[in-house]
Amino acid sequence: MYRVPVLLALASLLLLGGGRPAPAQDPAMFLAGRTKDCPGCDLSGARLKRRDLTGADLAGANLTGASFHRALLRGANLSGTNLTNANLNKTSLIQANFSNAEMKGAMLFEAEAGGANFSGTDLSQALMGSIHLARGRLERANLTEADLEAAQLDDTDFAAATLDSANLHQVRMLRANLRGASAESTDFTEANMREANLQAARLRLSIFFLADLGVADLSAADFTRCVLRSANLGSTNQAGTIFVGALMPDNSVHP
Repeated sequence: MYRVPVLLALASLLLLGGGRPAPAQDPAMFLAGRTKDCPGCDLSGARLKRRDLTGADLAGANLTGASFHRALLRGANLSGTNLTNANLNKTSLIQANFSNAEMKGAMLFEAEAGGANFSGTDLSQALMGSIHLARGRLERANLTEADLEAAQLDDTDFAAATLDSANLHQVRMLRANLRGASAESTDFTEANMREANLQAARLRLSIFFLADLGVADLSAADFTRCVLRSANLGSTNQAGTIFVGALMPDNSVHP
């Protein structure tokens, strides 16, 4: 009469690994290059220069101050990791997942990060000059005081992101989505933002000198006291746009 319950119990134990807990991740194995995966590991200060970590699972790991210079992290899972002050210069981050990671002060100079996911990530004070991040996801990301000079950001999503006091000098962000973003006291000098969506963005005190905003959606955006001198605002949607005290393209001050 107990045969069926006993068999079911045995099957459950087999499916759950005999009831034993999953083996702990071994940082030593990872550092020795014997595995690409080490989720939740303490790898602070690790030296991983040029390491091939394509598709690796490092979710939730502590990678504070780690060096990935010229490493391959294409398609890797680094969600929830701590990469504070980490070196990811010239890395391949295409389609990698950094969602909700801590990356304050991280270096991503000239990284190839097309399609990478940084949604909800803290990138404040990150050094991201010349990064290639087309079609990236940065919704709700914190980029306060980040350096993105000359970055390639076409079709990237910055919805509700914070870019206050960031450096976006000479960025290219065609069709980028900054709907509801905050970019106050931010430098957009010579930025190419054609067809960008800045609907309801907060842009007070920012600099758009020589920026190209042609065909962009500026509806309900706040440009209070911005510098728009010599900027291109041709064919833009200015429904409800606020320009109070802004220095306009023709060098006049908006009332």
